[in-house]
Amino acid sequence: MVRSDLDNRLRELGIYSDFYYRKELKALTQVLGESQVLGEYERLNCLLTGVHEGNRKLVAVTDRRILILFTPFGGGDMQMIRRESVKEWRFEKKFLFSTLTIETNGGTVFTFTNTQGKLRDLFTWAMNEPIPAAK
Repeated sequence: MVRSDLDNRLRELGIYSDFYYRKELKALTQVLGESQVLGEYERLNCLLTGVHEGNRKLVAVTDRRILILFTPFGGGDMQMIRRESVKEWRFEKKFLFSTLTIETNGGTVFTFTNTQGKLRDLFTWAMNEPIPAAK
């Protein structure tokens, strides 16, 4: 995947914004480009930001997994959650900033505060989309 493809997909989803961090989008483009499976890229279905462990992070939901990206100056970090390993998730919409909680089958809990409440419906749709069968 190239950056223009990512920008086009964000426009399709109605979430293109200059407020998302460029470094995170660059890293996301690279990760999605490397994840090509038999000529088919993962499909990005939702993108939001939130504060997790004291840092603003980018949360990307694809048709196969959830990617959590943090790219401070001089480094970066990415965590990946396979969608089939999500035990439950909650998106609590509040007036200004909302909270997203994701719990895995292994008991790990990810909580993101200060997320965009207006993206709750898109996140719900992305999490309810069927996971493609392995080829």
